[in-house]
Amino acid sequence: MSTWGKIFTAIRGGVNEVAEAAADSQSMRILDQEIRDAEQSLRQARSDLAGIMASNKNVVRRLEENRAKEVKDTDSARAAINAGRTDLAQGLAQRIANTRTEVQRDQEELDRLLPRQQQMLRTIQDTEARITQMKREVENVKANESLLRAQSAIAHSQSGINTRLGSAVESLERIKKRQEIVAGRLEAGAELAALENGSDLDRQLREAGIGNSSHSADDVLAQLMAPSGSREHVLLPAPSDKTRQ
Repeated sequence: MSTWGKIFTAIRGGVNEVAEAAADSQSMRILDQEIRDAEQSLRQARSDLAGIMASNKNVVRRLEENRAKEVKDTDSARAAINAGRTDLAQGLAQRIANTRTEVQRDQEELDRLLPRQQQMLRTIQDTEARITQMKREVENVKANESLLRAQSAIAHSQSGINTRLGSAVESLERIKKRQEIVAGRLEAGAELAALENGSDLDRQLREAGIGNSSHSADDVLAQLMAPSGSREHVLLPAPSDKTRQ
């Protein structure tokens, strides 16, 4: 295939894809319109069938009337013959012949219309069943289409939620790290301030038990109860001026 032929084939394939995509996007609307067209044709077929049925009923009525007329004229012709009125019998015979001709014509027409009526009735019934089935399938397709759109929206929303949650988690971790850094700086500043004013050295001496003299009542009582040889001199606080008085 030549280069121009390949290009033409590619363009034609692209046009077909665009046309199919457009048809798919309008598939529900096209399907609804096709069902409406089928229902319109079905209504027309019903109207035609009603016309045929009315014509057949008229033919059947004429047949019944003509057959009843033939029976009546036959009885009258026999009576005329018995009465010796051959002239009347001859006129009745001619009318009976005309009636039989009409009966034959109507019967032939009825034999032609009845099969057509039955065929149209079966076609209409089959078409009604197909349209009903098609409507049911269309409703199912619409329900599935709505469900798919809902699922797609949920999936898209979930994806957005997950993305936002991921960003929120990252932001939370950054905040925690920043708080840890700030807390570390504050602790370091407190330690530096303690070193500068000597309080940290005093704390370390107390923790080591150096230079920690206790003057609690329990300590003084323990010293008073110690043996005399090992009793240390207990320094009591000097009396106040009120005690001297």
